[in-house]
Amino acid sequence: MPRRARKIRLSRDKKVSSKSRAVAPSLEELLAFERLLSDLSARFANVTVDQVVAEIERALELLLKFLGFDRSTFWEFVDEKKQHFLCSVAVEGVEPPVRGPVPAALSWFAAELRAGRTVVIRSDEDIPPEAAAAAEYNRRAGIRSVLVTPLPVGGRVVAAIGFGAFRSTREWPDEFIARVTVIGEVMAQALASTRSEAALRASETRWQSIFETSSIGISTFDRDLRYLSTNPAFRAMLGYTEQELRHLTPLDITVEGERERARLRLAELQQGKIDHYAVVKQYRCKNGKVIWGHSSVARAPESRREAFIGTMIDVTESKRAQDKLRATQTELARVTSLTAVGQMAASMAHEINQPLASIALGCSACLRWLAKTPPNLEEVQATISRISDASDRASQVVDSIRAMFKNDSPAKTLVDVNKLIREVIALLDSELQSHQILVQAELSPKLPPILAVEVQLQQVIANLVNNAIEAMDAVDDRTRMLRVKSVVSESDGVLITVEDSGPGIDPENVDRIFHPFFTTKSQGMGMGLSICQSIIEAHDGRLSATSAADRGSVFQIALPAGDAVGAR
Repeated sequence: MPRRARKIRLSRDKKVSSKSRAVAPSLEELLAFERLLSDLSARFANVTVDQVVAEIERALELLLKFLGFDRSTFWEFVDEKKQHFLCSVAVEGVEPPVRGPVPAALSWFAAELRAGRTVVIRSDEDIPPEAAAAAEYNRRAGIRSVLVTPLPVGGRVVAAIGFGAFRSTREWPDEFIARVTVIGEVMAQALASTRSEAALRASETRWQSIFETSSIGISTFDRDLRYLSTNPAFRAMLGYTEQELRHLTPLDITVEGERERARLRLAELQQGKIDHYAVVKQYRCKNGKVIWGHSSVARAPESRREAFIGTMIDVTESKRAQDKLRATQTELARVTSLTAVGQMAASMAHEINQPLASIALGCSACLRWLAKTPPNLEEVQATISRISDASDRASQVVDSIRAMFKNDSPAKTLVDVNKLIREVIALLDSELQSHQILVQAELSPKLPPILAVEVQLQQVIANLVNNAIEAMDAVDDRTRMLRVKSVVSESDGVLITVEDSGPGIDPENVDRIFHPFFTTKSQGMGMGLSICQSIIEAHDGRLSATSAADRGSVFQIALPAGDAVGAR
């Protein structure tokens, strides 16, 4: 059962008459009020969370005795919809309301107070028709006059203080309301302050519990990137003590090849260009061991000073498993390709072997017929005719094999180049991240569509991106950067550029890289770029390659716009 508010006994000789309250206050009354205000302000100056409700109740007792009313109630507005009686006091013979939710009958009062309006009821005639439920509540309780004034803090009504008269109606002069409001605001300020303090303590307690017990590594660092605090999980992952980490920054524990990328991300965070970022990166532990971590960094909310909070999950084992799977898939693809090439070579040898054998036999026969005396020219002529037929058969075999690789059956459709590029980058995102490559996509928004076999063009761009990834694999003295651009070409077509920051193309090889079977890779077959060039040429386009001005390779695909192809 909720505890009822405390009643206080007032002697009749100390009660101030209602008539004296209706006139201007005397000097003695003003001085007494000032003393009361000073006393209450002092009591609430250093009130604690545990004491605030008891102090408000004590203040209501003093006010009730000083002002000569029958009942006083202090409201608290919990949120936008809920309000309750925090405490109340009453003279002997008057029943005070019970602490707890404000009765629904008083919802009109609550709405007026939330709107910042003081409610003054001198008699029943002052209650408007829409407050009929409140009028009935007052009638049952025996209340004849009411004053309730809202108490805002920080622009929001957080509380209200009310007084009621039961034995007679009362006047509520403006000066009296102003004085009551001043005292009420002292209480409201103390209540709001302690409530905020309690909420902050609870929040800090929850945060500290999460911080200390979480299996996720958590750290905070200041604007200069110096670590402020680190949780046990973070320290266990890296092997440093908290004191050692206070002298380090996130860049200090990042592997050397990734520091420039990390510095750029942190600089954008410091400058306010981004609010947060997430990345999979490598950390160097105190013992020199390298681990992979899924790192997320953001600006700390409501921080007293500018600070950042980071989280890290150790994904080393998962990353190793992915790399092993990827290596296995690559080896399987290589073996499959070699098997296919072997089968193709065997098929070609089988198909061409017969006409070649026929040509060889024919040549031998011609030599024999010419060696006779006299030479049998008629047989020579017939044999040469058979040799010609055999060479035609060999040519037909080669043409059929070429037709197998030049399949014109897929239908061409209008393709959005930018959409295609984004899909390829998304498809290869995990590969790009695992090789720590930053991607810059500079895509012109007003590109004309092109007429193409979408899957073939996707294969070309994916092949160029994969080549760039492999080319940058050995780069660890600078940022690994992949730039993919799309612009409208001078011929009103589309120009796609794939540029990397790898070692570039040897000038001696620039003219040969598109030749079949030419490769600079230890395990390459030299067919990728040749096939890419064939596909682009089949789309009436052009594929070219150059070395970048500083470092790296630049591949460009020039394709006509879809309407131009249709016109041709």
